[in-house]
Amino acid sequence: MLRIATIVLLWALGASAGHAAPCADPAAAAAVRAAADLRCPCAAAINHGQYVRCVAGVAKAAVASGTLPKTCKAAVVGCAAKSVCGKPSGFVTCCRTNAKGVTKCATKASARKCTAPKGGAACMGTASSCCEACGTSICPLPTTTTTVIPGPQTHTVMVGNGGLTFTPANLTIHAGDTVHWMWATAGHSVVSGSNGTPDNRFCSPSDTGCDNPPLSNAGATYDHTFPTAGTFPYHCSAHFLLGMTGKITVQ
Repeated sequence: MLRIATIVLLWALGASAGHAAPCADPAAAAAVRAAADLRCPCAAAINHGQYVRCVAGVAKAAVASGTLPKTCKAAVVGCAAKSVCGKPSGFVTCCRTNAKGVTKCATKASARKCTAPKGGAACMGTASSCCEACGTSICPLPTTTTTVIPGPQTHTVMVGNGGLTFTPANLTIHAGDTVHWMWATAGHSVVSGSNGTPDNRFCSPSDTGCDNPPLSNAGATYDHTFPTAGTFPYHCSAHFLLGMTGKITVQ
């Protein structure tokens, strides 16, 4: 009988709340709710129906004394009905934010049942009643991680800057990148190949005549794009035996 009475009470409260006028004095309603917290402690509630009836009694007395407008009674009782007070252990208030950023609260039997709507997010409420559980914030929406793949880059290598060297001598780049050689001093070349032997993959100044390339003057430049991955050793044809070598590693 108690269970049936509880169901009838909650149905009646919901029905009356659905047709009640808006609360004319929210501050008074908040004060009565605070008083109800003292008279009807959430943690001491025997069951949910008993808790709601207790709060309803406090609200009724406040209306009778003139401290609570009649239009606010439904708001006070409604907040009690939308709480976890008196419900079995494990019940939580659950804030669910949809993909449009709208948050709604409901009580759930466990934290596991507080699940996010499609494209939205869910988080546990911070209070026992849905009237305060979600506050004014929304649950953080899931973020999408976007991987930005950089476009082709150009890397500069100085030729003969401070001696018979390529600077940097070893350079790692990505497929599609371009290496831009710039002559700091005259009398050097860039020739693809190892052990001083041209392999005709590339050479300054125009990728032709790699077996006997011309030596470029200071201020000259030479560009080569590397479309595929691999390791590309190169050297200066005039100063290979003096250690003027380099290597491009393409990932």
